[in-house]
Amino acid sequence: MNLPLPRLCPNCRHYQRIKQRNPLKLWHRKCQCAGLTSENKVYQNTADHVHHKKDEHCPSEFETTYAPERPEIVYCEQCYLREVV
Repeated sequence: MNLPLPRLCPNCRHYQRIKQRNPLKLWHRKCQCAGLTSENKVYQNTADHVHHKKDEHCPSEFETTYAPERPEIVYCEQCYLREVV
């Protein structure tokens, strides 16, 4: 079938996949929606959000597997759905 042979053993490949997953720990976070932009000013929001004020932070708090020092922007479900849908 001309398939290439794996370079690593099955266990090594499995451990590499597991390392890419988020840790099994939850951090208490706030929504990073700051009205017209994200909290760190990297993302420009495209829709009006539930909190309805342009320069007001979203008051939602939740727990997530994304640590606070990670670079990803974390929105609450309502803000996320406003941006995606």
